[in-house]
Amino acid sequence: MVHRRLMLIAASFVVLSAWSCGRKPAEPPQGNAVAPSQQQQPAAPIALPEPEPTLQREQLILAVLRAISDDALGRDDAEAQRALKGREFELRLRFGCPGAASSSRSWSYDDKKGVLRARFDADLDAKSVQASNLLAKGYEGILGFTIERPLLLSAGCPSSEFAAATTSVPTIAVAQLFTADESRVQRPEKSYQITKAVEPAQKPTEGLDVVIGGQLTELSDGRVIHCAPSDGAPACIIGAKFDRVAIENPVSGVVLGQWSQW
Repeated sequence: MVHRRLMLIAASFVVLSAWSCGRKPAEPPQGNAVAPSQQQQPAAPIALPEPEPTLQREQLILAVLRAISDDALGRDDAEAQRALKGREFELRLRFGCPGAASSSRSWSYDDKKGVLRARFDADLDAKSVQASNLLAKGYEGILGFTIERPLLLSAGCPSSEFAAATTSVPTIAVAQLFTADESRVQRPEKSYQITKAVEPAQKPTEGLDVVIGGQLTELSDGRVIHCAPSDGAPACIIGAKFDRVAIENPVSGVVLGQWSQW
């Protein structure tokens, strides 16, 4: 019986020794080491402000209508005007709709040759702004585009019932004004024309769009949108710096011609 107890004790000693040998001794702390839970966590990345969305035709027209309303009611819209300064915009103007007749904003298609010709002219210049208007002071040149049918918030061809409507509406134009110090070479062109081979299946069916892009700029009176009384409805100019003009098929989305970065 004694011999059996001695054998059990010896076996237990062997097992404890083997278990102790397999363990790694705890490492003593070195210097000023900090526990993992106390280590400084990486700083969260700084959230950069997202760029403001590009203003489209609807936003531009609504901004003009608000400016007209504020002017008529004698409200100070300086803060709203400052918020517009520097904003990117993209304005679409439809031209060449079925039944429309214009020599300066039109297109034609040669069925025999399969050639599309289109022309879109700027229609606002220094002669369009009265010399007595404070806006004209300090500038030697103006180039701009009038928004036809400004009550349509989207570019398109109106139905026949509305196409002949003659109700008085505001005159709204987007324009770039030039001082004598600015280069004449880098000014936008007054006329945009294309002659392009186009398959009959790609012939325009709903007119063409001219797409004008750029930045809104402050005018000489410190505002981006300048409105003045006119015969009938008010006339308003949106100050801009153009950096891109394109002629596009609105149905297919194909860009037929492009002029950029003057």
